[in-house]
Amino acid sequence: MTDNTVLSPNSAIDSSIKQMLPSFSDTSQRRIRKAILDAKRAAEKHRDENTDAEARHAFRELIPAYVLNQKGFTLEYHQPIHRKTPDWLDSGSRLMVESYTYERGGRLAFAERVSSVAAEKCLKYKDILVANHLRFILTVYIDFESGADLEDCLEASETFRSLLGDLGSLFAIVFFSETYFIGRTQKYRFISHHRASLVADLPNWPFPPDGLDIAVGT
Repeated sequence: MTDNTVLSPNSAIDSSIKQMLPSFSDTSQRRIRKAILDAKRAAEKHRDENTDAEARHAFRELIPAYVLNQKGFTLEYHQPIHRKTPDWLDSGSRLMVESYTYERGGRLAFAERVSSVAAEKCLKYKDILVANHLRFILTVYIDFESGADLEDCLEASETFRSLLGDLGSLFAIVFFSETYFIGRTQKYRFISHHRASLVADLPNWPFPPDGLDIAVGT
């Protein structure tokens, strides 16, 4: 049966969401749809920037998880674990993924702000990560209005590699942002700073350190 529910007033985003949904389990699809529709209704009701940011975040956190599931991972959305609900959890591959949108504002410079977020999230889930032998991944969407871009990710490579060593549970930081359209297909570029052991254990890891363009859309 065709699903005519409008998940986003932006037709390209609406199509992209509906393309990505089948890559997730039925339970995750229901949770994803609810999160996106709740954010959409809140944005329509309040019409403020903070609420609209939540709606955008709900869409963007799907993108790297979709790519990973396309490569054989089984990330579940808001799967409860020890009374917490991380953005994504793949128990089989022992991955926990949290999402962060880098937007304009804030007192810290780019690398410092991302490092601070990574440290906060590792601390938040520390006991769960250790108890379940999980590897923590942070995905970072870079908003084009933030003044940062993917070149900043490469220039700060040393900082992020050091962070992987400092934070015992952190195995990768994956940055991504839009690049260009081909027809109605949006290209995203992904850059990953990750431990060598992550790729050794997970040969289907799709994100290289020097960047990769991946199409998401119809």
